[in-house]
Amino acid sequence: MKHLIYVILVVGSLCTACSDEFFLERKEDRLIGVWEFEEAFFKEDGDVFRDNVYNDFRGDIIEFFPNYTANYEDASLRATFGGDWIIYVERDGYDDDDDRAFFLDMTFYDFINQEEFTYFTSVNRLTNNNMNLIAHTRSGFYKFKLCRVN
Repeated sequence: MKHLIYVILVVGSLCTACSDEFFLERKEDRLIGVWEFEEAFFKEDGDVFRDNVYNDFRGDIIEFFPNYTANYEDASLRATFGGDWIIYVERDGYDDDDDRAFFLDMTFYDFINQEEFTYFTSVNRLTNNNMNLIAHTRSGFYKFKLCRVN
């Protein structure tokens, strides 16, 4: 019985000892690849309902590379914009909880309009095939659902 308790304590401490870097590397590994917009909604601050803005993103693709660069393919403009990405983790230590929150920032250069466009997003879900992001703007926020392109 003592051995069982010892094993449970060791396994429990190993599970809680996983560093933020470990979880961050797992997220980065899942992110690398080609992602297509599947859903897009926008909710303006103060509005009760959100607007379906999927048509603005229909056919758009983001490809993330291991060297922290990315390409954004805009289907409506038939243009590809190069850029950079970074994913990072923040801890919330309120109420004796150590919750991790992941954020993904992407910046692309729009060579047509000679300006940058940036998405500052929180990552709600990132699996091997699905990604849910919330991107805040000055007037509201977008909710994006992307799926991996095989």
